[in-house]
Amino acid sequence: MKKKSRKALWSFKSALIAAASSMVMTGTFAATIDGTTAVRIGGQLQSVDVSTHQVTVINAQGGTEAFQVGSDVPNLDKLKPGTNVFGTAQRAVRLTVLDSSTLGAVPSQDGSQVVASVARVDGGMMTLKDTQGAVLTVQANSPKAAATVIPGTRVLVDLVAPAPLGSGKALK
Repeated sequence: MKKKSRKALWSFKSALIAAASSMVMTGTFAATIDGTTAVRIGGQLQSVDVSTHQVTVINAQGGTEAFQVGSDVPNLDKLKPGTNVFGTAQRAVRLTVLDSSTLGAVPSQDGSQVVASVARVDGGMMTLKDTQGAVLTVQANSPKAAATVIPGTRVLVDLVAPAPLGSGKALK
């Protein structure tokens, strides 16, 4: 009888080790997801490069940001410094899946990192909601990686350097 219970215990331990290894491998695989999202950039106009259609603004935090506007934006040469402008640009984003033991992931003060909860996953499109209720839509580079994340999962959203393409207009 002792032999059977030891054998059963050994089998149980082996199954637990295999399951734990599988979870660790899955967690490691799904730890980060790269994608893109549209972000709004705005502030007071600092400069315009008409030849490249690049607009540089001073944002609310006092930093400078640049985005390229499409050729369909009229009268770029007539914009004066200090004019309020805004635009959208595609930015690379990296989502880091936070496990439940990560209680206090801290977002950055400059807004380049925020903590959000996955609200929905539809193919490679992920809808996130941050702690303030703002919604962010991310197109994952890998739909398979996005499919491993379930709604309710917390992620650290890290906005990477801006891409050169975007669109914008002057506010009246």
